[in-house]
Amino acid sequence: MSGARPTSRSRVGEWSLALAVVVATAVASTWPLATSPWLVPAHQDPLFSVWRLYTWARSLAGQTPGLFDANIFYPATGVQLLSDPILLPAAVTAPFLWAGLPPVIAYSLVFWASTIASGLAMYACARAISNSRWGALVAAAMFTGAPARLEHVFHLESLWTPFLPLAVLATVRAFEGRPRAPLALCAAMVGQIMGGIYFGVFLFTLWPILAGVEWLRRRGAVPRRTVVRTLAGVAVAALIVAIYAAPFARARRLVGDRGEVEVTRYSASLASYATSPAANRVWGWTDTGLPETRLFPGLLGTGLAAGALTAPAAPWVAALVVTTAVAVDASRGVNGWTYPWLRLLSPYRGLRVPARFGMLALMGLALLAAVGTAQVLRVLSAPGVAAVVAVAILAGIVAESAAVVPVRRMPREAPPVYAWLSTLPPTVIAHLPMPRAARLPGPEADFLYFAQYHRHALLNGYSGFYPPDYLLLIERASAFPDDRALVALRNAGARYLVVHEAFYPSPEAFAAVVDGLERRGDVTGVLTSTDEGGTVRVYRLR
Repeated sequence: MSGARPTSRSRVGEWSLALAVVVATAVASTWPLATSPWLVPAHQDPLFSVWRLYTWARSLAGQTPGLFDANIFYPATGVQLLSDPILLPAAVTAPFLWAGLPPVIAYSLVFWASTIASGLAMYACARAISNSRWGALVAAAMFTGAPARLEHVFHLESLWTPFLPLAVLATVRAFEGRPRAPLALCAAMVGQIMGGIYFGVFLFTLWPILAGVEWLRRRGAVPRRTVVRTLAGVAVAALIVAIYAAPFARARRLVGDRGEVEVTRYSASLASYATSPAANRVWGWTDTGLPETRLFPGLLGTGLAAGALTAPAAPWVAALVVTTAVAVDASRGVNGWTYPWLRLLSPYRGLRVPARFGMLALMGLALLAAVGTAQVLRVLSAPGVAAVVAVAILAGIVAESAAVVPVRRMPREAPPVYAWLSTLPPTVIAHLPMPRAARLPGPEADFLYFAQYHRHALLNGYSGFYPPDYLLLIERASAFPDDRALVALRNAGARYLVVHEAFYPSPEAFAAVVDGLERRGDVTGVLTSTDEGGTVRVYRLR
């Protein structure tokens, strides 16, 4: 008994240090988001994610007509199938939302929980592979705060990555013969795809390479029972995912596959791994302005990952090198060799951002950096010198992660126009201006976000895919408030029009729209309000 206490105390200390490093890196790499839960990255996707969280909470509570129905793209049904469902984060936050937690606070909880959990999961995985605490800390800091991760600070589902390293860790444990590891692998694969479809699909794609190369390195000397159990775990996960994905596959048949233009736009290049989002303090000067294709993993971490090549015969190093190389090539999309073949498979025809393979490349590089760090510290035989070098490396990784993220502070109460709308009986609303098809999504995410205060049906919407009827509607409403636009809006079911000065190109353009509405005999002005962006006018369609 006396020997167990120091071990327990040591593990608590080890994990406390890992938590401190991950939290410090997360705060530094997303500053100033940590200063207030009412701050979100200044982008439309966080507003959309808030809407998804509270809408899924309503659906899970039976407050929508169907599980996949929502209050956008009226009168379309099943609209939650048109985007990444983030079902697992939604299920986690649903009880808090049912208890009255503001949706934006629930979003902040998921944001921080997923970021910190990803770092800690990476620490556990890197610790097992490198057998080095310092190496694991370096990997955790790199995976948490690499400049490339800034590319996804707006996308909640792309921050949900703890199951990626946990799947690798479960694979390592499975190869060690641990009987429960295949079950953990199954859970990790399912958990990843239920948190974000992209990385779940990518994980299923790359896992056979990771496991296969390690099996070959061992010359197939893995017990047959271990192989059977592991493959059975993956097969069960695939079956669960197939059942989960079935309704989404049916919805995709309605909206079709991703076009070649979209996939080409979001295909990375090798040069992408040398560019960082502008928000990074150290490497922001390399920004190319091409969204989703700035994949720089950090200079110090990449150098350490290269150091892992000095021990290619070590367990999992060769597997990580090959898997990471395939991930890098797949992120190149139409510019590479791998992705054109993947596009022949059904799941990939619905994905538009091959560059997101960069997250799995970052995971591989972080794990290799852990091995590289262990190699460096092994050369420095003096413990004191090794500790100083390790701290310096870790400080450098954290410093490279420092960023200033553009943010938006969300109001704590409903703006006046949305408070007034909440007093109406259930109705259908059209927010104006609607975006042009070539400039989607426009301000649509704002309208979704603030619908939490009134819960009415909207003709507006924002999603990964857009229903054909919505695209036709915004085309017909492009010259609003002409007769064609009003007929289209009325036929679509709109009963109220909410016209926002803030989203018109100029006060004069807004004034011209208001003047046109005031001259019509088929609409009635019912409210004039203001918000932080300007005047808001509400009209009722007769």
